[in-house]
Amino acid sequence: MKNEEQISREFAVSEVRNMAFQFSDLYFTFVSELRERLGEEEAITIATRVLFRRAAERALDMVRRAEAEGVARIPENINRMTDVPFLGWDASFGRDLCPYGAAWNRRIAENPWFQRFARLYCDVTDTTIAEIFTGCYSHRLYHNVVLGDDACEREYFLSDSVREGKWTYGALPDGMYANK
Repeated sequence: MKNEEQISREFAVSEVRNMAFQFSDLYFTFVSELRERLGEEEAITIATRVLFRRAAERALDMVRRAEAEGVARIPENINRMTDVPFLGWDASFGRDLCPYGAAWNRRIAENPWFQRFARLYCDVTDTTIAEIFTGCYSHRLYHNVVLGDDACEREYFLSDSVREGKWTYGALPDGMYANK
């Protein structure tokens, strides 16, 4: 017989959210240091490049898994193939559903300059994943809790630029390849 330890859903949600809070604070500290040392515009440029590259790696992994599992590369399957542990995105938290948004809004309250960087994270990451994963759709967040909205809402739209392999936030580094 297998020795299995069970934990409550509440505990699991709490642990995932705590992990996201730690990551959120790391991102804040990272961009804060960049901003202090290099100025806001250079920090935005570097953060965009880093976020694009990491999102591209994640999206390419999603492409490989989707192809291996025979999953269509359409916007509706992004959450199915993502590496995000959505267990921590619990509706009982209302406006604070997203642990990143909850943590970043606390930081924005004390550091209003951070709003631009918090928004950047979501824009670059989600758009890059959508573009590379689908190979033909782009993405736009038209509501975002870090901008004061009650929820994050997004849309996906067909894009000729994406079909041509032109991503909104950068180009794939040498050696990275996105299948269409």
